[in-house]
Amino acid sequence: GEDVLLNNLFAIARTKGFQGDDLTHWSSLVATPKHFAAYGAAEAGMDYNSTDMSELALRSIYLPPFKAALDAGALSVMSAFNDLNGVPTSGNKWLLTDVLHGEWGFAGFVVSDYTSEQELVAHGYAADGRDAARLALLAGVDMSMKSGLYIKHIPELVQSGDVPIARVDQAVRRVLMTKAALGLFDDPYRGSDVRTERRVTGSREHLALAREAGRKSIVMLKNEGDLLPLPKTGKRIALIGPFGADKSDVFGPWSVFKDTALAVSLEEGLRAALGEDAHLTVVKGSDVEAPLAGGIEAAVLAAADADVVLLAIGESSEMSAESKSRTEITIPAPQLALAEAVAATGKPVVVLLRNGRGMELADSVNGADAILVTWFLGSESGNAIADVLFGDHAPTGRLPVSFPYRSGQSPFYYAHKSTGRPSRPTDREFTSKFRGVPHEALYPFGHGLTYAPVAYSPVTVSAPTMGREDELTVSVTLTNGGARDASELVQLYIRDRAASITQPVRLMKAYRRVTVPAGQTLEVSMPLKYSDLLFLGADLRPTVEPGLFDVWLAPSAQSGEPAQFTLV
Repeated sequence: GEDVLLNNLFAIARTKGFQGDDLTHWSSLVATPKHFAAYGAAEAGMDYNSTDMSELALRSIYLPPFKAALDAGALSVMSAFNDLNGVPTSGNKWLLTDVLHGEWGFAGFVVSDYTSEQELVAHGYAADGRDAARLALLAGVDMSMKSGLYIKHIPELVQSGDVPIARVDQAVRRVLMTKAALGLFDDPYRGSDVRTERRVTGSREHLALAREAGRKSIVMLKNEGDLLPLPKTGKRIALIGPFGADKSDVFGPWSVFKDTALAVSLEEGLRAALGEDAHLTVVKGSDVEAPLAGGIEAAVLAAADADVVLLAIGESSEMSAESKSRTEITIPAPQLALAEAVAATGKPVVVLLRNGRGMELADSVNGADAILVTWFLGSESGNAIADVLFGDHAPTGRLPVSFPYRSGQSPFYYAHKSTGRPSRPTDREFTSKFRGVPHEALYPFGHGLTYAPVAYSPVTVSAPTMGREDELTVSVTLTNGGARDASELVQLYIRDRAASITQPVRLMKAYRRVTVPAGQTLEVSMPLKYSDLLFLGADLRPTVEPGLFDVWLAPSAQSGEPAQFTLV
C-alpha cells in the first residue's frame, strides 16, 4: 500500500498471524519482514533498481513498517536486493547493524534474499565471492540464502583474520536462539506431520475463511444505475474474458505450491450461486496478452444475446510478480480490444478486474456500468466474487493504493506534497501537474462503494484549539440513503498547514469501520491526540509546531471538506 499507518498495521497483523500466540506450536512460522529496506522505492519502479533518498524520507516512510513488525515480535529480517544511497542493503552495516540492532534492539537474525550477498559483486561493491561474504557478514547478514558463499569462505576468512570469530559466533547464536524459541531442538519436525497436513489443508474451516477474506477484499469502484447486485434469476449473463474459466491465476504471484484442485474459478462460482437453471454463457474472447482467432466475434455474439455482461479482464499473476515491472500499468491490448467490442454492443457491463496493483483504466474499461476490483483472491475466488455480485454480501473493501488516470503519473500516492505551485481545478498551466490529466487519482486511496449510498455531514471538532495534553474529538454524521445496512470505513486525515518540514496534503491517522442501518443516521466520533500530529524534523526527531491544522473524516483520501483547529 501507499500509506505508512496502513503498512504498519499490515506488518503487525502478518507478524502475529504467522507466529501466533505460541512460538512452539506446530503452526507457528518465523515472521520475516522484507525487503530491508526501501526496496519499494526503486528508481522508476523497476525491480532491483537503485534507491536514492534522504534519511528523513527513509525514516518517515519506509522504516516504520519494519519497526512495527519487530515491535510485534518478528524474529527475522530479510535484507533487500537494492542498493540504498550507493551501498547495497545486503552489505549495509549502518542499516543492518547500527539501526536494526543498535537503535531498535532487534535480537533476531538477518537472512539475505536469494543470493543477494553474492550480488554485491555485480553491484560493484565487492571484488569477488570471498569479499562479498566478508562484507555481508560484517554488515550484519547472519544467514546466507542459496549462494553457498558463507560455507565456502567463512572458515578461511576467520583463519586469515578478515572476519573475527566473535562475529561468526554472534550470527550462529542469533539463529540458534530463534530455533530454540520455536522449540525446534525439542521437536525439529513439528510442522511436517503428514496427518496434520491432510487434516488442515483444504479443510472446511480454512476454505470458509478463504471465502470470507476474498469477498471482504473486493473493492467496488463504481456502480452506475445500481446495476449491482445482480438477481440470481431472470437474467441472461455472458461471462467474457480470459479469467472466466481460469484456475491457474487465482492464487497470484509467488504461489509456488498452489493446489489448483482447490481453486474455484469464476465460472464455477457463478454456476454454484445461480443453480441448475442458470442462463450463463462463457466465452474467453482473448488470451491475457494475445488475441484469439474468432474470439472477439464469439464474445460479441454472446454479449448481444445477454441481458448483462461480466467482463473478466486484467493482469495475470506473472504480470504482477517479482521482476515483472511494467512501463504501462494498463490492461493488455488484446483485452482492451475485447472490452471495446463488448462495450459497442450497448449491453450493461460489469468489469471484474483481476490485478495486483493500481492500474490505468482505459475508457472502454472505466466506461463500464460497474467495476469490481477482485485482485488475486485465492482458492475461493469464484465463490467470493459470486457472493458480492449477487448481493449475498455487499462489497466492503477499500483501495490500499491509488488508481492513476494515466500510467505516467506513477508512482502516484495521495500523501504527496503541495509544492510551491499546487494544482487547482481552475488553473490551466504553470502548476504542479501533468498535461491533460488532473493532479489526482482516478480512484483514490481509501475509495470503495457498497450497496447503499452513505452521505457525510460537515466535520466538526470538539474545540477550536488543542494543547499538548489535550485530545480533540472529531465527529461526522453518516446518513444511509439505501434500503440495506451499509458497512462504512470512516477515515481520519490531517494536514499541517505550516511546518519546518513541509508536510503532505493529507495523511491518514486513523480509521474506523461502522455499520449504518438502512435509512438511518449515525454519528461517528474519533479521537485526535497530540502524538498524532508529530512528524520527523530536520534533526530526525519527532516534533510538531504550533499552528493551523486541517482534519477530515472522509470515505477516501480525495473526498470531503475539512474542519480546522489550531495547535497552541
